[in-house]
Amino acid sequence: MALPKIEVNEDPGYKSINVSGIFGGQRPGYFEAVLYTDQLEAKEALSSANLIPERAYIRRTLQCRLIIDPVTAKSLLGWLQDNVMRYEQLWGKIPTPEDRVIKP
Repeated sequence: MALPKIEVNEDPGYKSINVSGIFGGQRPGYFEAVLYTDQLEAKEALSSANLIPERAYIRRTLQCRLIIDPVTAKSLLGWLQDNVMRYEQLWGKIPTPEDRVIKP
């Protein structure tokens, strides 16, 4: 039996997002995740001859909300685990957030 032809189109709103973080959790029947991007805003800190680091701040932008059914979530988990393993084989261990904390 021949497989059907698959036509691929991009939604007019399609975009790439540089994800800084994810927030959400499980709900009855689905998983919910909000993806966000953090950006350093330093214009005020750099706008005088004397740099004022306290005027720099992080601008957090909510990019999108994902609603994921349990079957797709489990598939996504497997895909992420496989790709993280491959990444670490090529480029070394990815530190966890706990690894990155400076300990006295």
